[in-house]
This record gives sequence, structure tokens and C-alpha cells, in this order.
Amino acid sequence: MTTARERWFPEDSPPSSRRQRKHALADDVRALIADVLMLDVEAADEGQLAEAEQRLAAARKALASLPDVRAQGLFVGDDSSLFERSPLSGRSNAHAAPLTLTFHGDLTRGHATYGEGFEGPPGLVHGGYVISAFDDLLGVAQAASGIAGLTGTLEVKLRGGTPLHQRIDYEAGVLEVKGRKITAWGKSFHDGQLLAEATGIFIEPRGGHPVIAVMQAARMNQG
Repeated sequence: MTTARERWFPEDSPPSSRRQRKHALADDVRALIADVLMLDVEAADEGQLAEAEQRLAAARKALASLPDVRAQGLFVGDDSSLFERSPLSGRSNAHAAPLTLTFHGDLTRGHATYGEGFEGPPGLVHGGYVISAFDDLLGVAQAASGIAGLTGTLEVKLRGGTPLHQRIDYEAGVLEVKGRKITAWGKSFHDGQLLAEATGIFIEPRGGHPVIAVMQAARMNQG
């Protein structure tokens, strides 16, 4: 019988050579975001600035001409999986660090390295991103309960600053299940030092998670 975790977050499979190229494109865009963010535009040479603008416009035009995954419909194929599209853990999402997640029995582990685009206090990750990462982490971890719900409440205690450009490790699991309510926990560390910890309550909607219906309908339309 397929578990909730397998339905929502199937074990990650090695990316194809084509998908590796998409991940490389996302990495380039992540680096580009930092380059634009840290650009000293007032000191930039006018000719070099104009050339950069033209090259970026050409790159956007080239990508816009390629096939769009949305033509297949949402939640269809690998491009629409959490591992690819999540704003926190999606490898194809240039907004993501990304947060890499793996499953170890009932325990979910993860790690991420945050760049300049995530900075709040100097040298540290913005607290909003720290909290958002736990929403993604616990949202995955709760599926080990056998059901999957939507975020009801999320409490995060910040024990110390989360540094930029350093590997941050995560772990999470399920505390208890009461009917449709799943309580999950999570922690983050740097070099073994506790940075933050979270508790989240997730509620399975009556009739099941709405995304299941969307996924089933999309698969039926495919064939």
C-alpha cells in the first residue's frame, strides 16, 4: 500500500542528464540574483552595464522560447514535484537555497547553504526565511504519520543566528497524531550547535488533501 510520504514526497531519483542541465540553469540564476543584488551600479562602467543588460535580455528571450511545463498541467511529471518546484527546497527554483531533504525511516533530514539573497542582519539569514524553511521541513516530515495536512500553526524558537554561506543541518519528525491533526517537530544546527527549533500542527482537510484530487485529475487527463 502506498504511504502518504510516497504519494506526496516519493524517494528522490537520480536526475537525468537533461534535468541536471535544468538544475545548472537554476544555479546560474541563483548566482545572477546575488550578482545583481551586490552590484555597485553607480560605480559601474556605462558600456559594461549596457552589455550586461543586453546579454541578460537575450538569455531571457532564449529561455522563453523553450517548452513550458505548465502546458502539461500542474502536478504532472517530475518538473512539478516538491523536489523541483518548492520555493524552499526546489532544485529548479532559483528562489530556493535549495533545502535538500532526505528520509531516514520516520526521520526527515535536510541541509542548506544560504547566500546573500537571504540576508537579514549582517552575515545572518533573515528570520522570515528561517521560519519558512521549517514550514517546508515539517510539511514533509508530517507525512511520515501516514496522512498529510495543511499547516495550521507553526511555532519557531530562534536560539541563535543562522549564518550565511555555511551548511545548516535540519532534522524533523512526528510527535503525535490525533484524528486529522498531526504535530511535527524540527530543529536546525550549525556545526552541531542548535540554532532554532520548531513545532507545527498540520490538519488533514475533510475528504483528504486538495492536491490529491488535482494530481489524480491531471493523471487521468494524461491518459
